Amino acid sequence: MFGFFIFAVAFVALLTLAVRFGRLRVRADLPETKALGLTIGFVGLTLLAWWFVTQGASVEARILSPIILPSPLEVLQAFPKLHFEQGLARSALTSFARVSVGFTLAAIVAVPLGVYMASFPPVSAFFRPLALVGSYVPIVVFVPLTLAWFGLSETQKVGFLFIGCFVALLPLVIKDIANVPAAYLDVAVTKGASQWQLVRYVLFPVAQADIWDHLRGVYGVGWGWIILAEVVNAERGLGYLIDISNRRGHTNAVFAVIIVIVLIAVACDQLWRLFGRMLFPYAGRK
Repeated sequence: MFGFFIFAVAFVALLTLAVRFGRLRVRADLPETKALGLTIGFVGLTLLAWWFVTQGASVEARILSPIILPSPLEVLQAFPKLHFEQGLARSALTSFARVSVGFTLAAIVAVPLGVYMASFPPVSAFFRPLALVGSYVPIVVFVPLTLAWFGLSETQKVGFLFIGCFVALLPLVIKDIANVPAAYLDVAVTKGASQWQLVRYVLFPVAQADIWDHLRGVYGVGWGWIILAEVVNAERGLGYLIDISNRRGHTNAVFAVIIVIVLIAVACDQLWRLFGRMLFPYAGRK
């Protein structure tokens, strides 16, 4: 624990020195090419450090054992076996389907409910406990609950992802609608808009770009929960591969599957970003 404390303090100190003496400007515009270069630089330094602590002709010569941290080459060597012997591609498609279905069901319920809760106080008062669940109840507690409700079935996995995405998304939608300036409503009321028209043509259209951003974020978080969803009685899926590889002591395969999850999540995030720019060009999203 003391070592972690020293690392945390040293990291913050070095970062503060870099910010303090790097002549950085607060909220200054950063060219996209420079931003990309800095991101690539971080990835490169991380890979270099990874190679350094895992290089060595024997286990004894390495700083970290392959059981703790396999080398980049060892992780790459795990991919062929995962693909040809354990169905990596099929598991990735299975996980993608589970995340997408659970998230879609959550969005279908959470977005309208959040809009109505932020618009009508009686609806908010009635459903307030649902919004509090996401703030105070850890998502992991829903694993045994969904097992009790749905058993060891596909429904349990999709149901868990649905609940996880729902409790994360609902408060965000409520916040987006609540943040719409009252001036928009005042103008619409003076024009004779009905209560339903205030929701349909004012509140939701103004907030929809922010809601889209939060949909994008929650979908990405859903990929972080796929391991919990697939850790129990899953015949396939990326979480299942991680669990099996961990039981067999194949740490390199665990890292390989994690890399696949990250790559899929990043690719999906960029698609969300692209569609967001197409649907809401006025929002200036990055």
